[in-house]
Amino acid sequence: MLDTALGTRVRGTYQAGTNYTRGDMLALDGASFIARKDNPGKCPGDGWQLMAKQGQRGIAGPEGKRGPPGNIITGWILDRTNFRVTPRLSDGSLGPPLELGALFESTHEDAGG
Repeated sequence: MLDTALGTRVRGTYQAGTNYTRGDMLALDGASFIARKDNPGKCPGDGWQLMAKQGQRGIAGPEGKRGPPGNIITGWILDRTNFRVTPRLSDGSLGPPLELGALFESTHEDAGG
């Protein structure tokens, strides 16, 4: 509906040999173009209006300090009664517990029915 109101049709990436009409919008090499007339010819060219273009890469900023190493799992706390394991992390904290009970529950489908 918006294409009709604006008189444009988004046509995707430019394809040589395709018939384009006035208002067709397309992408090519990081830029977008709109056809200025029916049969606008090769893009880019006089029959096309540049709408937007990818900018140049900026200057790299200074390199920041290296952050602290991330935690790794150094062990597990097992709760066999509740089918739960909790990871112990390298900083001494505990990660979120993993609830494994559902893996050991018998379902109707497991029983072959």
